[in-house]
Amino acid sequence: MVACLFYVLFVVFVAGHGAGLNCTGSCGNGGPDIRFRFRIKGKQPDHCGYLGFDLSCSDDNSTVLELPTGVRLHIEEIDYRFRLIYARDPLGCFPRKRLNFSLGASHFQIKNDWLHDWTFFNCSPNEKRFTYSVKIPCLSAFNHDVYAVESYDTISDSDLLSCTKMYNIHGFPYGMLREENYRLTISWFNPTCGSSEAECYGFLKHSVRRKLLITG
Repeated sequence: MVACLFYVLFVVFVAGHGAGLNCTGSCGNGGPDIRFRFRIKGKQPDHCGYLGFDLSCSDDNSTVLELPTGVRLHIEEIDYRFRLIYARDPLGCFPRKRLNFSLGASHFQIKNDWLHDWTFFNCSPNEKRFTYSVKIPCLSAFNHDVYAVESYDTISDSDLLSCTKMYNIHGFPYGMLREENYRLTISWFNPTCGSSEAECYGFLKHSVRRKLLITG
């Protein structure tokens, strides 16, 4: 009787999780395929993905990843084999995220090499700067220029002394400062049960089967 009960539970379990094997969707507009372990929030059932791997579709059908800090990234490509996401800032200005740009308590991490800490300065416009500073075009305007310098550098003898310090940003690649269409590479951590949907499904199925054998 006990064995029969667990057999029924096993069938229900497999049926519910097996459905995830057919969970593939997209936001359209040439966007990436969205499949296990990701799911489209509000359009695909929970078993199509893992908690924390929710994506959404914007009004223009872009694929969006929202970080725990509220930062929204537009996803251009998902490489399931190497567990990589290629994303851009929808406003074309990563430095505008300020301190709020963080992957936070998520499954993701920035993959780009040479991450630096930067300090930003608001300076008078049209003045040449001869330090190792980087002008940030997307933050500059007709009445001011914004420059970034690596936080460990000293400015005591530099021409930034006449500028006003704005804020610090941590862990930014150099290219993210200058390129308005910078492509950010993000990797994700493997779920505990496997690196693919089939592998994870097989792990779960084996675990339930083993439980049945022990109990029965």
